[in-house]
Amino acid sequence: MQVLLVNARRSAYSGESISAPQLGLLSLAAVLREGTFHDTAGTDVHFIDDQLFVLQRPLATPNEPLRGYNPDIVGIQVLTSSLKNGVKLASEVKHHHPNALTVLGGVGATPLARQLVEDGSADVVVKGEGEVTFSHLVHEFGNNGRKNFHKVRGIVFRDDEGKVVETPAAPQVMRLDKLPMPARDLADMERYRTISRGRAGNVVTARGCSYACAYCYSKHQWGVGQRRHSAGRVLAEIRELVEVHGFDRIRIEDDDFVEDVPRMQELCQAIEDSGLQGKFEWEAKARPDLIDDDMAKMLRKSGCFRLLVGVETLDWSLLKRLGRPVKVAVTERALDSLGKAGIGTQATMILGIPGETDEAMRSTITWLQARLGDNPHDIVSPCFFVPFHADLEKDMAKRVEFTVETSDTDCYTGHVPVTSSPAASIDELWKLYDDMTPTRKDGQYKRIAFLANLKTVQTRLGLMDGGAPMAKEPAALVPEVQ
Repeated sequence: MQVLLVNARRSAYSGESISAPQLGLLSLAAVLREGTFHDTAGTDVHFIDDQLFVLQRPLATPNEPLRGYNPDIVGIQVLTSSLKNGVKLASEVKHHHPNALTVLGGVGATPLARQLVEDGSADVVVKGEGEVTFSHLVHEFGNNGRKNFHKVRGIVFRDDEGKVVETPAAPQVMRLDKLPMPARDLADMERYRTISRGRAGNVVTARGCSYACAYCYSKHQWGVGQRRHSAGRVLAEIRELVEVHGFDRIRIEDDDFVEDVPRMQELCQAIEDSGLQGKFEWEAKARPDLIDDDMAKMLRKSGCFRLLVGVETLDWSLLKRLGRPVKVAVTERALDSLGKAGIGTQATMILGIPGETDEAMRSTITWLQARLGDNPHDIVSPCFFVPFHADLEKDMAKRVEFTVETSDTDCYTGHVPVTSSPAASIDELWKLYDDMTPTRKDGQYKRIAFLANLKTVQTRLGLMDGGAPMAKEPAALVPEVQ
């Protein structure tokens, strides 16, 4: 049986940010090949990164990544911003491989699972975490065709009578070390290394978050609570990235790397004892209320060069209403600790949080720009509030008033405004967007993060000379890999 796992290309509003493979799909591939949860060992699995493909072949037709394959199953991973392209790709699969089973999954598909099956966008949608569910689906399809899909937990599908069926939720993988190492051998790691200049190896050391901020989709995808890999497993992945694939910088993708302090300390010590110290540096995400001087010193000693710290807004009353009551003094303490330890800060903020005024947003940006130090990795990284998940939108609507200005999921990237509120109109948000655009000569905010443009990335790939800015593209408000 041949299974294709495809990472759908994002919309143009995402900017150009690809620098590492989609680890969720590589985890699925490893689980299938090893038969971790069901009898799928030996499955012929392939990984296609459509975002990487379109970089190399900008004028390629949607079906070109599929050429040369004769798949039985095509699993397509989508974000909200890549949902439309994922649906187009599934349609191409049906046209060119009518007998193949099309499966959509990921954070973009989960909240719309029933709708996607009802409108024929896919044969099956996998909801939430995919390893257990997708491997069971592959096993059943390989042995019994479509007749036993009702036995597979965590999916939505249409049965033989035309009825849309939603099965009970699948169990989570509680012991993450049970999962095999991601199948990075299926990915073109040299291409990713070239794009990022060796600076974007990535690992996931934990899933989920024990906090429940109303504006965050994490709890809706992973559930509340954090599940973690052991320090030994994490170190094994880091060693592979450094010694096998040649990366000298690692990005830890966890929602909150420092949530479990003893485990964080164990991992930092393991890095120091590994013989890898000095061969790579790394960055991660953390809440400001968990950071102090001792933690910052330990992180820096083990090679941490930057932490992404969620500031979001300085309006404490608004944060409290949204389930994140972090005061300004706490954020200041965290930034001080990181600065003294020599760790850069990527200070994130959410623009257009319903209830926040234009003046308050600009005050937060100005405060952060003044508050950050001289570390070259200090940067302000804003994004716009997006109700990525239907349940998130419902939760926010109970707390604050807002209007969704567009239902076009291509715009749901965080890089452009898609909602407004009585406190800040959509026109005010677009004006703020314009003021932050780095290419504007009169841009007011000089420490705003931005991405490498498409031509710069293609130049790194050796596809063209020069690095002129893209014309007429929305500026992306997330950082270039540095």
